[in-house]
Amino acid sequence: MDPVTQGVFGSLWALPAARREQMRLAAVSGWLAGMAPDLDVLIRSREDTLLYIEYHRHFTHSLTFIPVGALAVALVLWPVLKKRVTFGPLYLWCFLGYASHGLLDACTSYGTYLFWPFSDYRVAWNWISVIDPLYSLPLLGLLAWAVWRRKHWAVGAALAWMVVYMAFGALQNHRAEQLLLDWAGEQDIAVERTVAKPALANLVLWRALVDDGEHFHLVAIRNAPGGETRLWPGGKVESFDPEPFDPDRRLGDDLRRFDHFSSNWLFRYPDYDTDEEWFVGDFRYAIDPASQRPLWGVVFNPDEPDGHARYTTPRRVVEQEREAFLDRLLDRYRTDR
Repeated sequence: MDPVTQGVFGSLWALPAARREQMRLAAVSGWLAGMAPDLDVLIRSREDTLLYIEYHRHFTHSLTFIPVGALAVALVLWPVLKKRVTFGPLYLWCFLGYASHGLLDACTSYGTYLFWPFSDYRVAWNWISVIDPLYSLPLLGLLAWAVWRRKHWAVGAALAWMVVYMAFGALQNHRAEQLLLDWAGEQDIAVERTVAKPALANLVLWRALVDDGEHFHLVAIRNAPGGETRLWPGGKVESFDPEPFDPDRRLGDDLRRFDHFSSNWLFRYPDYDTDEEWFVGDFRYAIDPASQRPLWGVVFNPDEPDGHARYTTPRRVVEQEREAFLDRLLDRYRTDR
């Protein structure tokens, strides 16, 4: 999730292990440890632009790396805090804060290498958006109260909010997936796999995809508890297969790496093609959950097998898509199935 939420989360995980007089030290230690795994964004290359997305949420986010990452953070903090706390509690706070990061990221849809080095599976439970103020702001407020007043009950309340909100996200995800399967059945679409992920900053509006083996089908779902369910079909696109590109040449290897990153939801988006280059996008993400226009992808020349596929993010927000997103979220967009 966003860095602030990761810091808040790390602090709240560390605080139950701190005595009342050490709560502020624990909060700072947990905050820094909770943000530390995202230092993997420094792993990048100008020549190989896929390196950045390949190593984000990689080994620094795995369960096996927690003791090492926590130790690194504790060793950095130790010279500053050694007069105020012994190393044992400091390491425990850093351990708890660091441990919170990968698990929180796995609740989103981006994909996290929780089980590295034993598996390269990208865990994505699709329970919450990468940015969700309704989740983060109450946690931030309770953390501030807990640290200012040194009150453990505020920490308990925050931990309860974490569980309740995430459980609601899991329930909403289950409901969206069931609605997606029902819609696919009504449309007589063969289902090989599906995914439903929350749209930006909410748990009401969902982007849902069906893979029939040759095409990806898109539908936006408004799934408000107690309200009327609405669905907006977004059409279908042909899936992109990197197999025809030689895996022993640079381009073929890059396309397979990007395909793994996107959990095999790649498609060609001709609107971004040029005379010489193709654009292949990640179908999982768009501003408007019913839009096919991707947030990111790669550009490459198919006639240059030794050239790199270059990662790019043409994320300019089209006003029409922004309005469509808000209309669907607020139930002002009445055209549905």
